[in-house]
Amino acid sequence: MRHILSVLASVALCTVAEASESMLNTTFQPLDGLGSGTIKIVEVTCHDWYGMSGQPTGIGLISAPNIPPTNNPKEANENLNLASACGLRFGCGDIETTLELTLDATDFSLPQRFGHSPEHILRASLECLRRCLPEKLRRTAVTLKTTKPNEDWMGKIIAEFNAHDRTKVFFTPAE
Repeated sequence: MRHILSVLASVALCTVAEASESMLNTTFQPLDGLGSGTIKIVEVTCHDWYGMSGQPTGIGLISAPNIPPTNNPKEANENLNLASACGLRFGCGDIETTLELTLDATDFSLPQRFGHSPEHILRASLECLRRCLPEKLRRTAVTLKTTKPNEDWMGKIIAEFNAHDRTKVFFTPAE
């Protein structure tokens, strides 16, 4: 009996170790187009610390900071991810037990260095979410958590996104 318990404990530890193993994973992020004045929705490679978990970790990585490699690191060292820089945080529940998508916008603020409208930043961020969704979450509504001043305009965009056919583009930034 002791041997069986030892084997089961070893299997459980291996499963936990595998779930926390890091790997490269992709997501989409709404990046500031710098001098172009546009938002770029870009597929981004991320170092994903929970890549082996079996969960759609690309959803949370939409909000990860993005400081691209550069040939002038003394000058170009700002976070270009609009979702991250503006305080938008995406999350999801365990897709095996809870079909849940959340957008926490309680810390939303628009840094002065960006010349994009708050509505375009939110729409571009939701387009990134749409592109990251696994089939199992395609019809899951997004639950918004925000402050009173942003509740009305953000709520309308979230309602529009929730009613949208997610097999089709939700937002295309102007070129």
